[in-house]
Amino acid sequence: MAAPAPHRTETLREYHWSAERHGWITELCEEAAVAAPEIRSLSHYSNGILDFVVCRAERAPLSSLVTEADDDLHDESLPGSRLLLCAQDLGAVLRPLGTGDLMRIVVANGRGGLWGGRVKPGEYLAALADGPDRVPAMDDAMNRLVTRIRTEVHRLPDELPGGDPDTKPRLVSTDTENAALRVDFGTAAAPVPAYEQRLRSLWHHHVNTTDLQYAGYYRDWTLVCVGDVFDAPELGPRFMDVSVRSRRTSYRDLSRGLRGHVVRLTDALHLVAQAPPGQAPVDRLVLDVQEGAVYVAWLSPREFVVGVTLDQTQVARAEARLHGLAHALGEITAQSPR
Repeated sequence: MAAPAPHRTETLREYHWSAERHGWITELCEEAAVAAPEIRSLSHYSNGILDFVVCRAERAPLSSLVTEADDDLHDESLPGSRLLLCAQDLGAVLRPLGTGDLMRIVVANGRGGLWGGRVKPGEYLAALADGPDRVPAMDDAMNRLVTRIRTEVHRLPDELPGGDPDTKPRLVSTDTENAALRVDFGTAAAPVPAYEQRLRSLWHHHVNTTDLQYAGYYRDWTLVCVGDVFDAPELGPRFMDVSVRSRRTSYRDLSRGLRGHVVRLTDALHLVAQAPPGQAPVDRLVLDVQEGAVYVAWLSPREFVVGVTLDQTQVARAEARLHGLAHALGEITAQSPR
């Protein structure tokens, strides 16, 4: 049996595009789009200006909120442009934490997602996925593409967007982790000892010094439970510039201040993927900085959990652990007092 023919792509260029400046990068983007059919389109920007878009040749129209007659370049680039504007604002919010620049952002729901990333200062990529199962493959492909452009074109080091899948977790004593774990309850937590103990047990099971080092659970934008292992001795070098106390305060402030950013992210995402009825408009948000990442996973339209890793190599593993915590929270909160 003959192998299936590769899907076709097309490249839409802005008037200022030139082979000398953009040709090599365009070729790498075209290769990535051909290899990953989950990518609906990807866009390249220099100093805030769109350079080109690589698209699947066969694609359904986007939302009428996007479409302009006979302007595919505008249609396909608009969601990513809006995402990158949101990323610029979120990067400014994250910078005082001392964990480096925001270099990757992913926002998704049950019907698709957006990816945005920094190749280097002034050079950015954005990508769209228009199906429920296409976001992980788009994410992986775009992370590899950024790395190729950095290392092959610009001769810059790999910043490990998305983490390092080949890194093995360090083995740490469970007793040491439990001793370092601090769990606090917020005003949205029901004052029922059995419920608090179940939450505390979940944090002991999921939060650790290797990957997921902080997690906070919120209902109606009010804190229910938060815990971290920031006091662990092996994490001490992570807090030379920003103290543990300041970091804890900053992550709580970030969580409470996300609402306005989420509204704008939702507007960008809904140009590509409207959430299914009854579900949160966004169910996954990743803010990948140079030294770790911040994640938000929604359990429902009213509830979400925020997670943090301070280890760039463990970014993917920490996100998986946070989603495990979110799933477990969903099971116990269904029967919990409100």
